[in-house]
Amino acid sequence: MMQIRHMILGEGRPKICVPLVSASFEDLEKECASLKELSPDMLEWRVDYLLNKEDFNAVTDLDKAYHIIRSHFEDTPLLTTLRTKSQGGVHKTPGGDYVQLISLILASRWADIIDIEYGHEIMDTKILMARARARQIPTLMSYHKFKRALSEMEIVDTLENMKSFRPDILKIAVMPQTPLDAAALINAAARVNRLFPDTPVITIGMGPLGVLTRVAGNGLGAPLTFAAGKEASAPGQLTVEEARTVLGILYK
Repeated sequence: MMQIRHMILGEGRPKICVPLVSASFEDLEKECASLKELSPDMLEWRVDYLLNKEDFNAVTDLDKAYHIIRSHFEDTPLLTTLRTKSQGGVHKTPGGDYVQLISLILASRWADIIDIEYGHEIMDTKILMARARARQIPTLMSYHKFKRALSEMEIVDTLENMKSFRPDILKIAVMPQTPLDAAALINAAARVNRLFPDTPVITIGMGPLGVLTRVAGNGLGAPLTFAAGKEASAPGQLTVEEARTVLGILYK
């Protein structure tokens, strides 16, 4: 279990995180206003959408966007994510730019928890993890595989390798092709939870075959489930209402 603001991840009902996917200030204002009545447990601010804005200026534009979010969600835990193109993002962000932008987000405290992608240069990843720890900002380390599924052992091995960087949360998302692929994600989460009982583990199956993995529960790869508000940020996401209905039945 871990606490982010008032939210305790891994306790009680799995928590629902809604992505903010607007590419302009006007759209972000509307998106936040429309999501407010849904009362999500957590928000994921997908910074990569805003990077496509014309004449983007990291310091001023990200600060303005952050204050728009906080004007609507004063105390909602905020996961800030810069998703690169190879990991399913909407902006091609070279490695150097990725490090600079994540470092800026950390220094400016535009995150309650920061997403750090697994698979960048090892030294870059170590630098970002050290900067997050220095700022006492928790880290969620993520890895996405869109073209194929991973076997149970591959998932376990990847999560163990990610854990060597000492993130606070582990997250892996793959594209299952068969029911066995989806089962592998749930089995792997249970195994890694046993290895690292104090680290929440998120294993997501994208697409139709992975829906069950999104509501499997705290010890089975879904202590935090990502659900669509304005639009889905990954294939197979349930809407907030759908996720809340299913979780409400499973976790009375």
